[in-house]
Amino acid sequence: MLDIGCWDGSATVRYGKSCGAAALAGIEIFEEPASEAEGKGLDVARIDLERDPFPWENGTFDIVVCNQVFEHLKNIWLPLSEAFHMLKPGGHLVISVPNLASLHNRVLLALGRQPTSIRTMGPHVRGYTLSELTDLLKLGGGFAVRRVLGVGFYPLPAKYAGPVARLFTGASHTPVVVARKERDLDVSPWEEYRKAEITDGVQTFYSV
Repeated sequence: MLDIGCWDGSATVRYGKSCGAAALAGIEIFEEPASEAEGKGLDVARIDLERDPFPWENGTFDIVVCNQVFEHLKNIWLPLSEAFHMLKPGGHLVISVPNLASLHNRVLLALGRQPTSIRTMGPHVRGYTLSELTDLLKLGGGFAVRRVLGVGFYPLPAKYAGPVARLFTGASHTPVVVARKERDLDVSPWEEYRKAEITDGVQTFYSV
């Protein structure tokens, strides 16, 4: 199992136990937590997700986890392509992002206020609704969405938020999408999209 943005590896170890992973790997750019993750038995790559390819061979992993990372990235095309290539056919990507269309964000927008999932002075540079995220994953037919879960339903307390989030996933605080790699592709659809941005001169907001 590969955890993109593994930090100190604590959550990665929990994920690995829950899915019975025989070996754990992670990506973490910050040295101190990366070293802590290595101390927990992870094979950690210290790379810039927006610029660097992943250092493992294609088809290395059964599961790739990406929890609360893509909202921080301008260039999502490279890491999504790399995650796709790292998976074996039939393997699964588990990805979550804050929901731009959560109930509390809808209320804020209705009141003319900035949604909390993306702010001018905040760390998030992209905003996703659930449908936007699933459409992104299904681009080109490389992934098939197998399951969607909702986590959190602000401002409800946790004991009530769980059931409501499962019922109204599209308005939950954080959607979690499980997508299955359907087949290998020599060039992923996300790589093609990035190339088209460069060729067509579309503003990309990141170094190409």
